[in-house]
Amino acid sequence: MRWLGSWPFCFGAAAAQNLGLQLALGLTTNAPADLRVVQAGFPETVVEGARFAGRDLEYFPYYTLRLWYGGQTGWRYELELIHQKLYFTEAERGGEIVQQFNITDGLLFNVAYALEAAPVRVVPRLGLGVLVLHPETVVRDQAWGIDGDPRGYHLGGWGGQIALVLETSWRPSLYAEGKWALGYGRVQIAGGYAEGWFRSLHTTWGLGWP
Repeated sequence: MRWLGSWPFCFGAAAAQNLGLQLALGLTTNAPADLRVVQAGFPETVVEGARFAGRDLEYFPYYTLRLWYGGQTGWRYELELIHQKLYFTEAERGGEIVQQFNITDGLLFNVAYALEAAPVRVVPRLGLGVLVLHPETVVRDQAWGIDGDPRGYHLGGWGGQIALVLETSWRPSLYAEGKWALGYGRVQIAGGYAEGWFRSLHTTWGLGWP
C-alpha cells in the first residue's frame, strides 16, 4: 500500500508537466476602423477611418497572460488575456464628434500545436473569444466611463487571432510571438454605443513556465 502515500506526489508531477504559464509585453500596430455611432438625440453617424494609438509601454502597459494545458510538444489548449489598448487620435471623416475614445482588453480561447525544431519550438496558434471592454469615452462632449473603475467593464463583442511563436526549451523559457488579431466591438458611450471592426498586429516577448 506504499503507492497510496506517493500518489499525491505523482499527481502533482503529472499536473506540472501539463500546465504552463506565459507572460509577455509587446507592441501593437492598429489599422484604421470605421465606427458607427448611435447616440440618443443625435442622428446615426459613421466616423470613417478612425485611427488609434496603442501607447503600449505607457502605464499600465500592454501585456498578454496565457495559461495553457497540454504538452511541451503537441496540442495545447489555452486561455489568454490580452491587455490591448486603443486610444483614438484622428479620423478621415466625422472625427470631430469624438473628443476621447479609449478601450482595453480581450479574452481568448486558443488551440495551439507545439513543433519541436531545435534549438527552439515552433508553436502556431489559433484563437477565438470575447472582448471584455473597459471604455473611457467622450462623444459629442458627453462622457462615459472612468479610468480605473472596475464597474466600467462589459462584454463588448468577440475577437480572434492567428499567431506564431518561437520558444526555447529552457525553464523558464523565453519566447517571441507575432500575431494578427481581429475583433468586432460594440463600445458603450453616453446615450448609446459605437461599433466597428478592429484589426491589429502584435509583437510580444515574454517568459514561460515550464
